Amino acid sequence: MLFALISANFSEGTLLNLPVSVINNDNSPLSRTLIRDLNAGSHAKLDTLDGNPRTALERLGSAQDYAILTIPRYFENWVLAGKQPTVRMYYNGLYYAAGSYAIQDFSGLIAQLNAQYRTILAQEMNKPVPPLAKVTLSYDSLFNASGSYIYYQQFAATIHMLQLFVVTCTIYSLSRGNILLNIKPFTYAVIGKLAPYTFFFITLLIIELAALVYFSGAKVNGNPLYMVLVGFFYIIAAQSIGLLLFAFTNTAITAYSMIGMLVSIALAFSGMAVPELSMILPARIISNLEPLTHALNAMFDIFLREVSLQGILYVCTLLLIYPFAIALLVRKRIFKRLELQAGVA
Repeated sequence: MLFALISANFSEGTLLNLPVSVINNDNSPLSRTLIRDLNAGSHAKLDTLDGNPRTALERLGSAQDYAILTIPRYFENWVLAGKQPTVRMYYNGLYYAAGSYAIQDFSGLIAQLNAQYRTILAQEMNKPVPPLAKVTLSYDSLFNASGSYIYYQQFAATIHMLQLFVVTCTIYSLSRGNILLNIKPFTYAVIGKLAPYTFFFITLLIIELAALVYFSGAKVNGNPLYMVLVGFFYIIAAQSIGLLLFAFTNTAITAYSMIGMLVSIALAFSGMAVPELSMILPARIISNLEPLTHALNAMFDIFLREVSLQGILYVCTLLLIYPFAIALLVRKRIFKRLELQAGVA
């Protein structure tokens, strides 16, 4: 089932049919033709809005769209009059290059439009005319799209590998935790067993990210303390996943083998390989169930821009759901699992 879902996810195309909002202030045959031709291309899937820029910006800011296409008023009239109207397409550089792919077909269509109407106007005016439209890209980011994507992949690799180490270490420490059966209360004993590893891994994460930023000659635009806060809750969430794997497997070897499936899910559905908005619905649901997705997006946003404390607290709250939910699932099973382990030993 996992293989079928991954195959279906990649068959959708990693950078195909990316959602784009359209603000058509002209509604002429020419503007509708431009929209239709761009929508017919492989990269963009256009959705015409009511002409309200605020709606389009909200969709772009809430990760519902990758780009915005704006067509000015009197577009067709100005084209026929040779007044060089400007059609603009904006995309968000924080989408780690996926946004730039949403506009791949745009420049070609504009060039085709220029060539077509340049010939028509030249015949009518009996003289050469200047280009009728220019491609204007506007994005607000610390780096260009391809540069942001390189840093994004480096962040993703660092955070992903840390999750692997945290889960493995959690399983290992619990497999050596028979003494927990004799400590009361049992819940506090488990927390005390895992707490030193929590602080060790948050320190390791910050050192790794600091080294990545320093040796890359980059800088953190947001508040670095927010990165520490998100990292802390992310590690707790990763430890809870390790606790879940340990509790519902009979041996530590079986739990270790389940990590392979966890790695494949994280790689396929965290947005590292396929942009989230390009995923099929089941894959998008899995993506939002992973702590890696939320932590990666939040920490890289802190790296690129100023992020509000409210947004960071929202992400931390999401990550805090994992230990509480898993605690409810394993509250009876974990003690029996340790008893089984002690009996085998």
